[in-house]
Amino acid sequence: MKKLMRLCMVAMLGLGVMTGCSEGKAKEEITIAFLPNETDSQASEAAYDMLKEEVQAALGDGVEVKVTPLDDYNAVAEAILTGTADIAWESGATFTSAYMQNENVVPILSYGPQGDPEKSGYNAYIGTNIKHKADFEGKSEEEKIAQLKGKSFSFVSSTSTSGCVVPTTTFWKLYGPDGTKELTSKDQITTKTNKEGGFFSEVQYGGDHQGSVELIANDKVYAGAYCCTYGDKYKDDLYVISQSFVPNGPMWVNKDYMDQETIDKLVEHFTNLTSENAINKNFFNKDGGFFFEAEDDPSNYKFFKTDVDHYKFIIDMYKDQ
Repeated sequence: MKKLMRLCMVAMLGLGVMTGCSEGKAKEEITIAFLPNETDSQASEAAYDMLKEEVQAALGDGVEVKVTPLDDYNAVAEAILTGTADIAWESGATFTSAYMQNENVVPILSYGPQGDPEKSGYNAYIGTNIKHKADFEGKSEEEKIAQLKGKSFSFVSSTSTSGCVVPTTTFWKLYGPDGTKELTSKDQITTKTNKEGGFFSEVQYGGDHQGSVELIANDKVYAGAYCCTYGDKYKDDLYVISQSFVPNGPMWVNKDYMDQETIDKLVEHFTNLTSENAINKNFFNKDGGFFFEAEDDPSNYKFFKTDVDHYKFIIDMYKDQ
């Protein structure tokens, strides 16, 4: 019954918001979808408070800006698709999963050193417990990946860019139709065990990056995926097998529920945001700032306007996922 009531509320909210947008009216309330970082919930809450402040500054006092916490990446995508949230800043793959259901879901902003799209990204890792280091030493990356066949593996979640889409693509390129042809569908990587025709002996999902890291560090799986600085806490327990450079996640919205004027205000505000004019002067600081998860120094970060083409790399990987 509760689920039915929730669905009814989502539908009613969606209809109300869509009506406002179809008439060209800006919304009086904007909700930011928030996925807490369980590793450092205090830092992530502070970061989203900073984001809320800047969105409020961009849109003015006539708009009430709220932040709503959600459980996982799928919930973020659903919230944007249904209009129960208006702004998301979670993972290029989470954006892609929503975009592939509705092409009016669009990225509007991203960030990087000096605002350079070519430098806008982070590292995605496949790692193992340090006790298995000898299994990989002296081998090429392709040989290292081959070492994982028939072993247990952890992903982050099905809509995580670095925690699922990127590693799945790595295995698919080597063992799919363009490789050895041992695999004919990606669920042989992400779901099925080798007893069912899959690549791994066991597939687990950590739920978030920290969860996947803990599975690896505690040797609950032979290897797994994660990104950024999530492995720092366990750096003495981890050995990196492979790494890939992934585009930074965007700020994304659903144009079914957000008018162009509001989008333009957000782009104008954030592309001109600096440490000098930010409401919270720690915004671009490594410690206590919005980019607290960054691997490098965010003091030289700038936001830039972006679009779907910037995420073609991820969209192409996500197809048939």
